[in-house]
Amino acid sequence: MPEAPAATPATTSERGGRTAGVGGADPREQVTGYERSPSDVLRTGVLTVAAVLLLVVLRWARGEVPAPDEDLVRRVSSAVPTLERVLTWAAALLAVASVVAAWLTAALTRRPRLFGYLLVGGVIAAVLARAVGWVLDGDGTGVLPRGDALPWGLDGARGVGGTAVVAASFVVLAPFVSRRWRRAGALVLGLTTLLHLLVPRALPATLTVVLVLGAAVGSGTLLLFGRPVARPTRGAVAAALAGSGLEPVDVDPAAVDARGSVPWTATLRNGDRVFAKVMGAENRAADLLFRAYRFLRLKNVGDERPFSSLRRTVEHEALVSLFVRDVGARTPRLRTIAPVGRDSWLLSYDLVDGATLDRLPDTTLTGPVLLGIWEQVAVLRRHGVAHRDLRRANLLLDRSGTPWLLDWGFSEVAAAPALLDADVAQLLVALALQAGVEPAVDTAVARLGPEAVAASLPRLQPKSLSGATREAAKRHGDLLGEIRAAVSARCGVPEPPLTELDRVRPRKLLVVAMLVLVTYSLVPQLGDVAGMAARVRDADWAWAPLVLATSALTYVGATVSLLGAVAARVRPVPTLVTQLASSFAGKLAPAALGGMALNVRFLQRSGVDVAVASSGVGLSYAAGTVVHVVFLLLFGAWAGGSLLGAVRPAESPTVLWGALAVLVLTLAASAVPAVRRLVVTRLVPPLRRSVHGVTAVLRSPGKLALLLGGSAATTLGYLLCLYLSTRALGGGLGVVTVGAVYLAGATIAAAAPTPGGLGALEAALIAGLVGAGMDHTIAVPAVFLFRIATFWLPVLPGWVAFRWLRRSDYV
Repeated sequence: MPEAPAATPATTSERGGRTAGVGGADPREQVTGYERSPSDVLRTGVLTVAAVLLLVVLRWARGEVPAPDEDLVRRVSSAVPTLERVLTWAAALLAVASVVAAWLTAALTRRPRLFGYLLVGGVIAAVLARAVGWVLDGDGTGVLPRGDALPWGLDGARGVGGTAVVAASFVVLAPFVSRRWRRAGALVLGLTTLLHLLVPRALPATLTVVLVLGAAVGSGTLLLFGRPVARPTRGAVAAALAGSGLEPVDVDPAAVDARGSVPWTATLRNGDRVFAKVMGAENRAADLLFRAYRFLRLKNVGDERPFSSLRRTVEHEALVSLFVRDVGARTPRLRTIAPVGRDSWLLSYDLVDGATLDRLPDTTLTGPVLLGIWEQVAVLRRHGVAHRDLRRANLLLDRSGTPWLLDWGFSEVAAAPALLDADVAQLLVALALQAGVEPAVDTAVARLGPEAVAASLPRLQPKSLSGATREAAKRHGDLLGEIRAAVSARCGVPEPPLTELDRVRPRKLLVVAMLVLVTYSLVPQLGDVAGMAARVRDADWAWAPLVLATSALTYVGATVSLLGAVAARVRPVPTLVTQLASSFAGKLAPAALGGMALNVRFLQRSGVDVAVASSGVGLSYAAGTVVHVVFLLLFGAWAGGSLLGAVRPAESPTVLWGALAVLVLTLAASAVPAVRRLVVTRLVPPLRRSVHGVTAVLRSPGKLALLLGGSAATTLGYLLCLYLSTRALGGGLGVVTVGAVYLAGATIAAAAPTPGGLGALEAALIAGLVGAGMDHTIAVPAVFLFRIATFWLPVLPGWVAFRWLRRSDYV
């Protein structure tokens, strides 16, 4: 039976449901329950983003440029005082009456749930309105001073908050009332806003933010607790079919997987049976959310822009189904399209007596059946149609074993070759889940040809698959890898690289955020280029050898620390060369991962067990962290109040909240049986071996001294290098203050996803030195000199050291 693309259907009977609508019940729909709606997700997200952006822009404009809304207030505030007071009273009373009417609606219709919604939404809206006043005006009111005032502050802060409460109340009330009452509410809200603009008791900018924020709170309340789900009634579906000339005698809900729609079956007067699926506004919202997610997350997947309305979406599906049936593909005949209920549309097809592949045993997928399925795909390819959702639920076998294709809601005509190849990839995986890899690949090659099947190789990856197929494939091990290998062997082609489908990755977001932070911190310091150039010309370059020497000290310290981190005896000279090579390898990966991997490989080739080597490298870095924190506390306390401006970023409670979030996520993950099994089988055995190695190190005073002493030498080397760089440029800050700045700055930059904290460390050090009292014309070139000595100059010697290690078979 045909199915549609996007949410979970209500397959239960809708007999006896309560009719929707408060002011004039609509007999065409029934409230079947309360659900979190995709439309509320969409509205809440859009309205919240809009409110935040408005608040940020207005906050910036209020301090940087003359506010245009103040000029607007002066222009519209010239009304006759008597008329102005009448309009003020009218605005206040209209807002109060609107809130009271909303609460009376809940009381008169005996809806305690709606009463709770209004209470929660109203309180949150009022609190956030007061917060907007604090952000924009600093006094928590956001209102303009007036000589006269209304009782109870209705024309002041409470009036502004009341506007937000009105907006939130009407949004909460909307799904509980008929369309006529929703229009009346929108009219009242518009009139209230107009009166506030004619007699401004708050700046228009404040009023705008409050209105948008109130609407966001209303949508968020519905999202949090669920909105009433109104489905077209059995009578409405029957009336829609009858209005299209089908004359149903019996209509029943269908217990099938019809994502994105509510399915029905009907028996007609002439004995025919039809399948009808009803799609409403919620389905369209789910489709918009799905497309928005794919647009932000993926690229090269062929998604087109969403259609302008639900009607256009339904018409597109009908067009594709008619077209593919006309060119020879086997799909149920479209019988009618009709409006049903208040905001829904109905698509009806001939009912095919059979079952979809996801409900059939694996033995039904014989060779002839597989060939028949691929023949249908070959027809689509010849006519440029991409189905784009070839999961097992959209492949139906009738009673004779003949395959049918269902659900054209996500399809494209005149599709690009990449989409046609993606269809082949999806179907290969879907069929391999039941028939096996070899039969699926062999029958595909037999019907489509080796070139068409080989072209699907770059698309054989999880992101190309539907959610149901992707989840099923996860339970079959490396199924995708097996299919790629079989296609490559059967078609005689090497496996090509997979198509890049990720548009945004978390690492990219971190890099962008860090670049924004760096730009914001560095640009103001780079304004006086002439002054910095003069400082460089007058620099005392006699300090340069000491700067380079302290930079070299960091590699000696790292060598000593690594020698103390493992119980086995390791040759010192190759270990030192490895630390120098890490200056090259560490530039290839963020967060020192390249250097850590190189050290593990070196220790492994030196005869250390891989688990012990990994724990030893980890112990070395852990010791460095402990020493760094101890020095940070010591130098911070020693430097005293002069460092307050430099270390303030490290005192943010965000770090504590982040640590708490990590703890909560860890505890939640530990409650999942699969996670616990993974820990026991994959992590515990190597951890036991690594703990044995760490224990051997900690029991040896000599090894412990090397471990901590080397870590201290490394940290002091970097610290002194920065201090000597500032002295070379004429800086006057003491070594304790500069050391505290380095330690705090390195702590902040450790979160950067760039190699060596590139960009983030520079910004943190410059901001710290300037905050501690150093002139920016000294701080900027001094930090750059420090980074040249510790980050850039060692790259070439590190590359030479890396080549030597490779030739000497140490890595």
